[in-house]
Amino acid sequence: MDVITKEFNVKGMLCSRCLKVLTTEFKELDVKIIDISLGKIVLRYNPKKVSNSKIEEIIKNNEFEIIGNSEDILAEEVKRIIIEYVWSSDLQLKLSEYITKRIDLNYDSLSKLFSKTFNKTIRQYSILLKVERAKELIENDELNFSDIAYKLGYQNSSALSRQFKNVTGINLSEYKNHEKSKRIPIDKI
Repeated sequence: MDVITKEFNVKGMLCSRCLKVLTTEFKELDVKIIDISLGKIVLRYNPKKVSNSKIEEIIKNNEFEIIGNSEDILAEEVKRIIIEYVWSSDLQLKLSEYITKRIDLNYDSLSKLFSKTFNKTIRQYSILLKVERAKELIENDELNFSDIAYKLGYQNSSALSRQFKNVTGINLSEYKNHEKSKRIPIDKI
């Protein structure tokens, strides 16, 4: 039997649900998943039964994109690291330090690559993510604004509130009282 193993680098795989969706789709297609992680999937399949175009179709139909360019792969990895950073419990470490600890490359080079690939800076992207994370924490209604600000690495709730209003046009209290479920999915930021 002519079985091949092929790795696909995938743009847009940013959370555990992404992994679950593709796992389900490929199991239904009777394709064996050798490895799956954010940004990458390794499949073993018989190309006489399942074409590459069918695999690509499944990936694209689930709003992901196959990437082959090494710069795009690296930029996507930086994106995943920023998301991980914002959703982690301790944002007291500088983002630039966090990224360079995870990817042993010069931060300035990574920053330029990220900006070129996504048309926004690492800082701009992290702010957008922090605003979405703040929305989530507000909706969970377990923390006050000061605790949310600290959790997101701000010195105080005023700093978070200013940035939140710059991005959303409303302040934290207005969001809490009137704007439920106006969140933007991470993969759409």
